[in-house]
Formats: sequence, structure tokens, C-alpha cells
Amino acid sequence: MNNDQAISPSSLGKVPKVALGEGFSPAAFSAGRFAVAISRKLHGTHALQVLAEDSTSSLVLELAADGTATACRGWRYLFRNDGPEVQTEDRYREQQGYRGRYVVVDGVAELELASDGQVCAPIFEGALGLAREPKLTLRCVLAIPAGGRLPAAPVLLCQAPGTPPQELEPYAVASLSPAGWFALGSGNGLRVWVTGRPPGAQEGEDGEVTARVAEAPLGVDAWGRAF
Repeated sequence: MNNDQAISPSSLGKVPKVALGEGFSPAAFSAGRFAVAISRKLHGTHALQVLAEDSTSSLVLELAADGTATACRGWRYLFRNDGPEVQTEDRYREQQGYRGRYVVVDGVAELELASDGQVCAPIFEGALGLAREPKLTLRCVLAIPAGGRLPAAPVLLCQAPGTPPQELEPYAVASLSPAGWFALGSGNGLRVWVTGRPPGAQEGEDGEVTARVAEAPLGVDAWGRAF
């Protein structure tokens, strides 16, 4: 990885030629802090079963002008399946930090991150035993939202090529980003509220998504409590 490329003015000033679809205009990359926190409160039924999910997740990514990068992600998950004969409950909490570097190639930030417990303390609690990759490769572009789905502040849209899709699923909301991407807000970050039916439910209210700029900078522990 070429460190000079990460801070090259000619590279940073380029608008990436990336197809993002309607609702986003690519912009020239600039270093900064990007974050998202997502609250999901989902409720529905499947036959006689009542399904409910109460979860929060957050991802904070800091990209310094010298090409260094740190990230911290966390997820609090509670899912209940209640019925006349079957009652189950899944609880899970995780937090993992990363450190690495990035370069900007034709306006696209390419990140290589490895897990680092000094960025934020590792937490893995619960019986789910989910496998997690020790390294992440991200490909990110700065974009300006249009169309009202997101506030009109710049967002960082990222892909994770080579990472199992379910690993970063808690940090993605399909209606807020192009397929295969997830969105992080610039500055204070984005707070997102998701309601509707959980996976597996046949009946329940239609989904609704609300996104706002956070009133204060999102901390790495934003995932740890409901909001």
C-alpha cells in the first residue's frame, strides 16, 4: 500500500466514476469521521407465533489525512419467538475494533483493516457463536444524497468485498443505500430508526425508516443501548 497515494492531492480531488444509482451523486473524497447508529424495533406474527426484534448497532470509522484508519463496530441483538408451544429467545452483544490504512484511487478510498482491541474493547456475549473475520477490506466513496431518503449532508458509502454479507448486515439499511453498500454519515453521523416486520413474519405493519443527523457525535458505544 502506497502511503503517499493516501494523501495525494491529485487523487483526493477526483470525483469517483462509480455507478450509485438514483439518489446519490459521487463526490471527491475527503478524510474525516463517519458514523451510523441503527435502532430496529420489529414486530410481527407467523401463524400462532409472535416474533419481535429489538436491536441497536453502530459503526464508527475515522479516516485521517495521513492515510491511517480506525473503526469500531458494535451490535446489541434481542429476538423473541413466542407461541403456545414454542418460546425461544436469542440475545447477543458484540464489539470489535480495527486499525489499518487506506489509499485513495481515482476518488475511491480502499481500506485494509485488521482487528485491534486497543481501538475499542472486544465484546462477544451470547449463545449465537457468530463467526467474524479478523480483517476487513472496504471500498468507500463520498456521496451527496438526493431524494429525501437521507439528510442532505455528505455520506460515506462502503462495500466490503470478500466479507460474508451477513457479517455487516446489522449496519446496512436497504432503503438508504445502493444494493451491496452501507451508509455512514459525516460529522456527527447518522441515527436511523427502523420499524416493521422482522424476518420470518407473515403479518405485521409495513416497514418504515427514518434517518437524521445525530445531535452530537456518535460514540463507539452507541450500539449499547436502545434509542
